[in-house]
Amino acid sequence: MFPSFLRRTAAKNGSYANEISSSITINRPAERLFDLWRKPETLPILMGHFASIEILNYTDSNWRINTPIGALIEWQARIIDEKPGEYIHWRSLEGARVPNEGRLSFQPATSEAGTTVTLTIRYNPPGGLIGKKIGQMFDMFSRDMLTKTLYRFKKLAEDELA
Repeated sequence: MFPSFLRRTAAKNGSYANEISSSITINRPAERLFDLWRKPETLPILMGHFASIEILNYTDSNWRINTPIGALIEWQARIIDEKPGEYIHWRSLEGARVPNEGRLSFQPATSEAGTTVTLTIRYNPPGGLIGKKIGQMFDMFSRDMLTKTLYRFKKLAEDELA
């Protein structure tokens, strides 16, 4: 069963073909992690291995990805819901070649001190099944990409918030 934010979006905007998710435990409180993620300079650092991100304002950002075959994929995303210390939910704006949405959630860690941070992305690749296979080849959105992002976030949080 999808979390409620995903069910609401799917019902409103149609279903997404792909969903990926990754989690990590960070030895910091959720409120501090939320604040660090929302700093304008954080996201471009965390996603630098994957995309070029320009923060436009407090809720909007411009994303650019160069694929291995030289194609540029660009879209704007907007934070559509957030609750400090609990979650951030964003969605690509209309017209995106790769419609997508994501959620970063913060939960108390169950087996150790700190916070479990989960990053979930849902997207529709262009071109249906063929586009899905091409997207997988390019790792446009992949579990590995999410895991790298979360490990970068953990390092940044545990170094910066020491």
